[in-house]
Amino acid sequence: MKRIFWLIVGIAVGVYAVTRLKKRAQVLAPEAVQESAAKLAAAVRHFGDQVREGMAEREAELRESLGIETAQDEREDYR
Repeated sequence: MKRIFWLIVGIAVGVYAVTRLKKRAQVLAPEAVQESAAKLAAAVRHFGDQVREGMAEREAELRESLGIETAQDEREDYR
């Protein structure tokens, strides 16, 4: 009876370990890493766009408050 109990416990632990290792392998697979990197790059680009937009708004506010001519200077977009 004890042997059957320990056999079942061993099988359950083995199945659990294999499923956990498969999930971990899928997370660390090159496709998953590539997707994570793409998501991170998109988030960084979005953040940069928001910062540039905020800077332009603040610059317009400062130019208006200081009475500086609001003619747009020809500037390069550094994206």
